[in-house]
Amino acid sequence: MRLVELSRSEHAGLRIRADRVEASAASQHLVPIVVSEFRKAATQYPIVFAKNPETGRFAPYVLNGLGVEENLFWSGTELDVAYVPLNVRRQPFYVGMNDAPNGPATNVLCIDLDSACLDGSGTKTIVNPDGSDSAYLKEILSILGELVAGKKTTEQFIASVLSLDLLAPIMLDIVLDDGTPLQVQGLYGLDEEKFRQLDAGQVASLWKTGYLDLIYAVLIASGQIFKLIRMKNQRIAASRAWHSNAS
Repeated sequence: MRLVELSRSEHAGLRIRADRVEASAASQHLVPIVVSEFRKAATQYPIVFAKNPETGRFAPYVLNGLGVEENLFWSGTELDVAYVPLNVRRQPFYVGMNDAPNGPATNVLCIDLDSACLDGSGTKTIVNPDGSDSAYLKEILSILGELVAGKKTTEQFIASVLSLDLLAPIMLDIVLDDGTPLQVQGLYGLDEEKFRQLDAGQVASLWKTGYLDLIYAVLIASGQIFKLIRMKNQRIAASRAWHSNAS
């Protein structure tokens, strides 16, 4: 990765291959999300929690696979989902920090010059012929704006569920159709039993902050694990059938 601050003039000629944006998640079994995505994500993925490797703090993620670097939604050409997380759609753009010498640090728009999304054959441009931001860049800015705005709210939600002791390790001990045992470790979910033991005042507080709906979204999304197991079984069966026919 080679992040640089985006210059509308210096980088005006860059083109982005939109078809490679989703490919950036082809080997991501976890993709970080913010709370504003919970309801949409819950219709597709399990929503889990894990410790951020950089900060050591808990963060929410969508679970794409049952193994490290496995994305069961990746078809080979696209993500076969109705909702693609913001952290995928924003590629190859990032938010960096500009350390002002005489003031507080500010957010700056950055681009990864090493990204495979950058290609001269791409159809997406950064600026219009008149130098104004392209419709594509405006969409990216909107996505990054939602991620930046959602960071604090997401951290507050995590702090709330931790204060109520609602996070618990997910114990997944799966046996696939072919008899292969599979264990998924290092992930956390919401403890439904502890959630139901909250008193009326705690539930009311969660309702007022808007966290109650988020908790329900996570609990509902937990059922999507069965979809991943089915997809894993189907992928293994398809792989074996292909190898059988090839031989």
